[in-house]
Amino acid sequence: MNDEQIEEAIVRVDVYCSAVLSASRYEHSVRVAVMAQELCVQFGLPPRCGYLAGIAHDMCKSGKDRWLLALASRDDAPISRIENEKPSLLHGRAAAILLAGEYGVSDLSILEAVKNHTFGAPGMDALGKVVFVSDKVEPGRSGINPGFREKVFASDLDAMARLVIEDNIAYLKAKGKEVASMTLLTLETLKQGARCEIHQA
Repeated sequence: MNDEQIEEAIVRVDVYCSAVLSASRYEHSVRVAVMAQELCVQFGLPPRCGYLAGIAHDMCKSGKDRWLLALASRDDAPISRIENEKPSLLHGRAAAILLAGEYGVSDLSILEAVKNHTFGAPGMDALGKVVFVSDKVEPGRSGINPGFREKVFASDLDAMARLVIEDNIAYLKAKGKEVASMTLLTLETLKQGARCEIHQA
């Protein structure tokens, strides 16, 4: 995608998100977009790709279960038990399908970042890690220890993602919630020192 196409997609997605999401969810999406753009600058990635992935990551969050299941099933990946039991967890996968089909987004890195922001994915590329981290620690997120946030932002990108996933797993376990196997696999991959890769189309 060229710069003009990315900017056009940002405008269209922003309009959509502001119309269908709650005010708080839309504001969260904007904060994620801004943080993702800043981290892209820090790590030498295309900043506006980060903004687009960030503003789009929750665009399907308010969708009904049946719609989310129908959209997500089009990516040819199996729908896990945990996703079947709580279809709202499919909102990232659904958003990636919507971005590609309705908004002309062809950049694989952007689509994968949006798709995988909920659970992570083994082999996530650099943009995927940026969006994952931004979603979990953007400034409006409540309950985050300031010291933890400082530690995250003092780290390299792989360490950032690892710290955020470890914190997310600890939170879920403390709440008695199930941790998705994809999240555990992602953490294991990061612990093994998998390289950041950048995919663009």
